[in-house]
Amino acid sequence: MPQEIERGAVLSIMRRLFDSALGRDLRLCPTCRRPFVAPREVLASHEDGNHVVELSCANCGWWAIELHGGVKLSALDEALDRDSAQIEAAAEALAMSVELERIDRFAQALYSGYILPEDF
Repeated sequence: MPQEIERGAVLSIMRRLFDSALGRDLRLCPTCRRPFVAPREVLASHEDGNHVVELSCANCGWWAIELHGGVKLSALDEALDRDSAQIEAAAEALAMSVELERIDRFAQALYSGYILPEDF
């Protein structure tokens, strides 16, 4: 009898996790709620357009193997592309800021007389 109770509890938990996976934004980790989930690998593709994928969160280490449709995975891919573009733009802006700061320091040193023609 205890096995039946445990089996029912396990099925209930699995059903709740499965149902929540169907309606959630794939980028959001179900554990830490941060948008750091990315696919690791497509394990299988079905004729109906669904794919079995391994997803993982770069923030907390959560991972799962789940079944998702092609539309949902395409949306995840597009979101990851947008996030990558934002990170790249931020890195470029930071590099430009550092370079402008370096130029300003050089100009200030030149103006203050710390850099002389014989230094070159």
